[in-house]
Amino acid sequence: MKQLFLHDGKKSIILKTSLELFASKGYHAISVRDIAKAAGVSEAALYKHFKGKEDMALYIFSAIISEYTKKLELIDAEDHEAVNKLCRIVELTYDLYQEYPNEIRFALLSQYFLWDMVEEEIKPHFIIRKIINEGMDRGEIPRQEVYLWITIYTGIMLQPLAQYPYFHDVLPDFHILKTKISSSVRKLFS
Repeated sequence: MKQLFLHDGKKSIILKTSLELFASKGYHAISVRDIAKAAGVSEAALYKHFKGKEDMALYIFSAIISEYTKKLELIDAEDHEAVNKLCRIVELTYDLYQEYPNEIRFALLSQYFLWDMVEEEIKPHFIIRKIINEGMDRGEIPRQEVYLWITIYTGIMLQPLAQYPYFHDVLPDFHILKTKISSSVRKLFS
């Protein structure tokens, strides 16, 4: 996630500001003018770096997804059973949310309209699919349509994060929530 802001000067300020605005108010509620004003730059300066709001959002989303996928590849390379890998992905995802809440929140909120615009090779569900298929082939995971497993697994893992800002007062402490989600994943695949 840190690679997002390696740029110097105005581009870094624009990226940080747009990410904060997108994460807090949502992509559709923010205009280029809002971003420029909050970043303390002119709209012309913003357009020097990006074609527009969608270009900026796609840049941020692609960087986040790419970084996340690289981390999943490291987990996939570990010598563990499939369910343990899937639980490690939960732990990683929750740890990233705590360290980079704006980035993860933005990615969760934006996935439905930016997903088709990112390159296939950076999409994390291919790694999750590989882990689940390997688990089914080794008998660690019950045989089931893999995309059904991916949908259920990602729903269990990601929905609490997507809803956490709204329902943190009724959800358990974040560490307890992470533990409960991992436990639910173990039960799901048993």
